[in-house]
Amino acid sequence: MSQGNSVRTLSGLQRLLEGGLILCCMVAIYILLALGSFHPGDPGWSQSNYQGEIENVTGAVGAWLADVLFYFFGYTAYLIPIIIAGTGWLIFRRAHRLLEVDYFSVGLRLIGFLLMVLSLAALASMNAGDIYEFSAGGVAGDVIAQAMLPYFNQLGTTLLLLCFVGAGFTLLTGISWLTIVELTGLATIWCFRKLKQLPARLSGPKETEDTRGFMSVVDKFRRERDEVEPEEVLEEDDDEEVIEAPVKKPGLLSRFRKKDKQVQESEAAIADDKADIEPKRQGRVEPVLSAGVAGSATAKAVGISSDNAEDTPPWQDEAEGSETIDFDKRVSTGAISHKERQLKAQKARVENGIIILPGEEGTSKERKQPMDPLPSISLLDVPNRKKNPISEEELDQVARLVESKLADFNITAQVVGVYPGPVITRFELDLAPGVKASKISNLSKDLARSLLAESVRVVEVIPGKAYVGLELPNKFRETVFMRDVLDCQAFKDSKSNLTMVLGQDIAGDPVVVDLAKMPHLLVAGTTGSGKSVGVNVMITSLLYKSGPEDVRFIMIDPKMLELSVYEGIPHLLCEVVTDMKEAANALRWCVGEMERRYKLMSALGVRNLKGFNAKIAEAKAAGEPIYDPMWKSNESMEDTAPELDKLPSIVVVVDEFADMMMIVGKKVEELIARIAQKARAAGIHLILATQRPSVDVITGLIKANIPTRIAFQVSSRIDSRTILDQQGAETLLGMGDMLYLPPGTGVPNRVHGAFVDDHEVHAVVADWHARGKPQYIDEILQGASDGEQVLLPGEAPEGGDDELDALYDEAVAFVTETRRGSISSVQRKFKIGYNRAARIIEQMELQGVVSAQGHNGNREVLAPPPPR
Repeated sequence: MSQGNSVRTLSGLQRLLEGGLILCCMVAIYILLALGSFHPGDPGWSQSNYQGEIENVTGAVGAWLADVLFYFFGYTAYLIPIIIAGTGWLIFRRAHRLLEVDYFSVGLRLIGFLLMVLSLAALASMNAGDIYEFSAGGVAGDVIAQAMLPYFNQLGTTLLLLCFVGAGFTLLTGISWLTIVELTGLATIWCFRKLKQLPARLSGPKETEDTRGFMSVVDKFRRERDEVEPEEVLEEDDDEEVIEAPVKKPGLLSRFRKKDKQVQESEAAIADDKADIEPKRQGRVEPVLSAGVAGSATAKAVGISSDNAEDTPPWQDEAEGSETIDFDKRVSTGAISHKERQLKAQKARVENGIIILPGEEGTSKERKQPMDPLPSISLLDVPNRKKNPISEEELDQVARLVESKLADFNITAQVVGVYPGPVITRFELDLAPGVKASKISNLSKDLARSLLAESVRVVEVIPGKAYVGLELPNKFRETVFMRDVLDCQAFKDSKSNLTMVLGQDIAGDPVVVDLAKMPHLLVAGTTGSGKSVGVNVMITSLLYKSGPEDVRFIMIDPKMLELSVYEGIPHLLCEVVTDMKEAANALRWCVGEMERRYKLMSALGVRNLKGFNAKIAEAKAAGEPIYDPMWKSNESMEDTAPELDKLPSIVVVVDEFADMMMIVGKKVEELIARIAQKARAAGIHLILATQRPSVDVITGLIKANIPTRIAFQVSSRIDSRTILDQQGAETLLGMGDMLYLPPGTGVPNRVHGAFVDDHEVHAVVADWHARGKPQYIDEILQGASDGEQVLLPGEAPEGGDDELDALYDEAVAFVTETRRGSISSVQRKFKIGYNRAARIIEQMELQGVVSAQGHNGNREVLAPPPPR
């Protein structure tokens, strides 16, 4: 150790414990001296003879105390100071266990102590001579012996007392007598081996052997000192909780059988590593946290010579090893590995998905980009796979219980199939003739109560089967990790750039979908049902499948929390949108891009984006690139038309479009409807998520154009019908449990959503940060210069010219005469659309004809009526 650390400062608790240890040792030594120097002539508890000088070296108090102990316990009184000293030592060394006192264990130890002391006192009273005028076993021994002798005689009483001593010793110390027998056998075998080797050792060179033996003792002392110091370092921080790892000890006999093999291996190790070991002995090496455990193992395998290893008794080696493990469990395997992980985490950091070691900070900017085209799956955590501990007997028992509970409701059914999964188990029921499936559906809550289940979902129609499904939650729920689903063969073999993973079905098989075939997705569920995690899983799976040349994103995040983690990835067409006015501009840009792509595909004679990209690739491969047919020389500074390049798919992700609907309103709804109607062939796809599945958010116009939907847990059947047009989502279990309604079918599939942690998403995003920077298009958020082309019919651009509508004068006359400044009245009077009527009323508000809209939605007509 260094000079500055040579003096160790104790904490408050350590001072108290060390002071208590010193006090216990002092009391034990005092009692031992009092017993050893007892004189029968000294005044004590049993006599009060006068004497001028007390012979006991501990004085009058010691003489009186020794008299009491000898009077009651006889020779067994010498055990009392040993017990006092041992108790103080155990409390001092295991202070961290005082808060975890097992009173049952303490009671057993006290019973064992009393049983052993009293039995020894009775044996001493029967077989040993008296101590001066006291019995050898004291009053306690005499009482026990005299009570047992009439019934068991001398031999029987002795055997019983010896049994009591052995049982008391085991209860007190916890040491098995089988261990003592093994140690005795090991000692005997070791002695015979040493006697057998003695002639050869005596005939060998004594000087070399003695020198080697001395150096081995010195090395052993150094190793023991190195092993103690890390233990002391850990003990200084008493506030830190250390998790103890159980250490499995092999049997003594099996360890002894391996002794010869270990000695031979140590000789070979010393011969190979001698050049490396000797220089290390010259200097003092500071121990690390792992030296306390690893040092002992390496010392036994390398640092001890073969002869010295044989000189050490095997029971001493094993006792020292077990004492180190059992004596101070604070320096445990689990604690040390935890410390090592913390040190490694402090020494290395991650910058843009690249691990940077200490001393390499200056070269981090010069690092090359990752060579792989897509992120590695190693960025995701390796799951701790645990299967449900459910047996066939338990499944059969639940099946019989289901049949019994259905019979209680006068429903005759038989379980014909059981399909256990990671979260739920489906029981297929064969109903008796005349029993309707709706009858079981109406009893779902009653069945859940009868079966003690959280919820029960009834599947009335199973495609391809004539059975009814009953889905019950498992007692132990598994977690579906994203790495397991991404590593499946279906995801790897998929050729689509828009392949996504959702999770696993009820049988535990991965669910892989193609966004291009959906082509749009509606996600809804209550808060805390796993909706945001599900959206993150979809986005992350797209990042694992495609690069920015194939897929680009427009992310709209009104909550400013869920999608902000993806800021800066090269897939983004613009920054993550948090302002809803900019969101409307982004959707308008998508409509304009959709129209532009349709014109390009029409000019090239293709029907979808895949055909367009294939034709562009064929033309470039043939050396005949295709030029932009929509190029106009008067609108460009270039002399020739630019070449057409591959167009990526565009995925628009809206995390909470209910908030966007409240702020922007009808304009966004019509833009979304227009994209959903036409954008499939143009390669533009929508993922809309909301936590408010109500009809004013998920309108009929949106539902009609988005057939693919995912429903997480909702609070009522009405919300489930709003999303899926059928009930069932209200019986889900939450935490990613979903109903997936694929396109072209009306039967939803139950899927258990995959889980991806925040740090895994950050790791994937950092990996893409290292590959490149995004190339934003400013027109997406700011609005295009030719924005009139992307407006809906009858809609005027925001911030455009102030030209009044052709019907403005007639509308003003009508409003001032009728004194009704509502949009609906103008719409009915002139038979125009809602948007045009609303724009006319807004123009009246700007001109001061009507007031602003009040809290009740009405407007006051401010202008006087026209003169007649």
